[in-house]
Amino acid sequence: MGDTRKTAPVILFTYNRPEHTKRTIEALAANELAAKTDLYIYSDAAKKEADRGKVQEIRDYAQTVTGFAKAELRARETNYGLAKNIIEGVTEIVNRYGTVIVLEDDLVTNRYFLRFMNDGLARYESEPRVTGITGFSHFGDGTKLPFESYFNTLTGTSWSWATWADRWSCFDAECADWTRLVADDGLRRRFNYDNTYNFYKILKMQQTDEKTNSWAIRWYWTNFRKNALILSPTKSLVSNEGWDGSGVHCGKSKEPVFDHRLATDRPITEFPTEIGELPKVHRLMKRALRKESEPNLLKHVYHIVFRRNYIGEK
Repeated sequence: MGDTRKTAPVILFTYNRPEHTKRTIEALAANELAAKTDLYIYSDAAKKEADRGKVQEIRDYAQTVTGFAKAELRARETNYGLAKNIIEGVTEIVNRYGTVIVLEDDLVTNRYFLRFMNDGLARYESEPRVTGITGFSHFGDGTKLPFESYFNTLTGTSWSWATWADRWSCFDAECADWTRLVADDGLRRRFNYDNTYNFYKILKMQQTDEKTNSWAIRWYWTNFRKNALILSPTKSLVSNEGWDGSGVHCGKSKEPVFDHRLATDRPITEFPTEIGELPKVHRLMKRALRKESEPNLLKHVYHIVFRRNYIGEK
């Protein structure tokens, strides 16, 4: 018998990168479950006149997309910005379907990405501590681990994610209690993943600098307060292709790009039975985050030796 399960819809958020968008959709259409998946393409309106042509190019292309159960364009009439576009779009779709898978326009997926995301959503639907699934792994393809997927506590990832309506209903857009981090050094250290990445600085900027508008750091804080977990594959099923200067939040440096060749040639079938972050995973995550935080070798060594004091930055 064929696979008759209900698949989660995918939302793709786009702005002004038509070539990236095409690569993302073409890779997604090659996924094993694409023909059973509803795709919603949320196209934000141009913020400046110079972007109008590219925005329209994406919208014209979106009308031609095939390979999915359906592909529907949602064209914003005014510029929402990434955070508002994502928050409102996810809320709309997840409340309709009960689950949702979210991509941005610079993510290229392995053909088994949709299967992993849907399997994870089905498997952990009744585990409230699990608040998300991602196809992205912080570990390089060469990392040797005795399992195919793992839990970690960095629940605010934007490089592909999925969640359930009941978890998303807890999203705290205001984060009014963020100042708990100011007064509590231990809490701040834990939020910074044992002092390996300055997530606190991002949240502080979100709350105090009107130019910062991150949905992901607010989603992380929402889930961090609940000691929540996200499921990841050991070998990444997603590659970020946005490090070419074309995106709002990605630079031109190649340093942050992981060695994700998307070479997994079969579905992931092994999932954690223990709902928690393994000590081995925690150690490897700290190593990965130090590298992401300080990709420059000299700064990386300095960080390891002297442990730059993130927790002192109030």
